[in-house]
Amino acid sequence: MLNNFATSIFLVDDDVLCLNLYQQFLKQLGYTNVRLFDNGNDCLESLSIHQPDIIFLDYNMDDLNGIDVLKQIKKFNPSITVLFISGQEDIEIAVNAMKQGALDYIVKSSLNTEKMKKIMERIESLVPHALKEPEDKKSLLKRLFS
Repeated sequence: MLNNFATSIFLVDDDVLCLNLYQQFLKQLGYTNVRLFDNGNDCLESLSIHQPDIIFLDYNMDDLNGIDVLKQIKKFNPSITVLFISGQEDIEIAVNAMKQGALDYIVKSSLNTEKMKKIMERIESLVPHALKEPEDKKSLLKRLFS
């Protein structure tokens, strides 16, 4: 199970209403370590500081498009899970995003709390153990020394 408190999530979209809506979906699911960015450059500048586990990324933004941001994210750390959330229902963009390393391409109009829950469950089934709930240190020490 993902550790909702420790899992670091970036939401990147130039539409502030969408950012707040996605943040609410995640908050309802118990995710509290969520940072919002209204452009790709700010997201990229924050990668080394906050080291996100998951990034939800819009395609069509003013400064850089999502594919350009995705390429930089994957260059920085290929293990960051990136999902596109876009108003664009263009299959070519979706295919290109997946080729560049995005896990999924979600159309904005289809996103709600239940779909976000399914997305997070899917990520949970695919992520490395580093994102899993850490084992209780006391019980680990007890087993080691008993």
